[in-house]
Amino acid sequence: MQDKEVLIEIKDLCKSYGEHLVLDRINTQIRKGEVIAIVGPSGCGKSTFLRSLNLLEKPESGSIIFEGTDIMDKNTNINQVRQKIGMVFQQFNLFPNMTVKENIMLAPVKLKVMSKKDASDKADELLARVGLADKADAYPGNLSGGQKQRIAIARTMAMNPDVILFDEPTSALDPEMVGEVLEIMKELAKDGMTMIVVTHEMGFAKDVATRVLFIDEKNIQEDSEPKAFFENPKNQRLKEFLSKVR
Repeated sequence: MQDKEVLIEIKDLCKSYGEHLVLDRINTQIRKGEVIAIVGPSGCGKSTFLRSLNLLEKPESGSIIFEGTDIMDKNTNINQVRQKIGMVFQQFNLFPNMTVKENIMLAPVKLKVMSKKDASDKADELLARVGLADKADAYPGNLSGGQKQRIAIARTMAMNPDVILFDEPTSALDPEMVGEVLEIMKELAKDGMTMIVVTHEMGFAKDVATRVLFIDEKNIQEDSEPKAFFENPKNQRLKEFLSKVR
């Protein structure tokens, strides 16, 4: 992976809530085509770190360089940058008063990235890709959790992002629906989509990720390929964590 271009570079990133320091000088790089799984105990700052990458959380200091632009710079148009950084949330965030297809078409049309016709064609293509072509005219309220999350992924893909951030995408789902969402994510990984995934799904981290980061005590404690991460962890805290989640 070292020969792939760096898509995001994070330098000395710090984030606090009031007096409470959550992230303390985090440094890492994400290369094009990587699938990064972020794991760690609850409350360790995983989601805060992820949400900092598109400034949904505003860090106090450090830099986040995305495709050569420091998005922490006050002159950066963050809304423009976000068009290239897709985000899939735990709770789907679909508009209940719009059909599935309208949800997928909304951003590309509203942001004038595509004509209505092109957005409609793209939505059809994406619905087929996530296995929900028959749900185009359904409303989110009539879908299962797994279907909603697959639609949320399709909606993110409609903007042709360069990277997708996933914030615990399966944790709100019933266990039997987790697999269908992970399957779509595996397909995206196979197609070379750069993905950063906060997850509790160790199987996904092991089988699909190219790198796994363990966050604890305000920083990245371990960063390695899945085999080394799970079979030969160096960090004592990670060893304890893995012994509990296995």
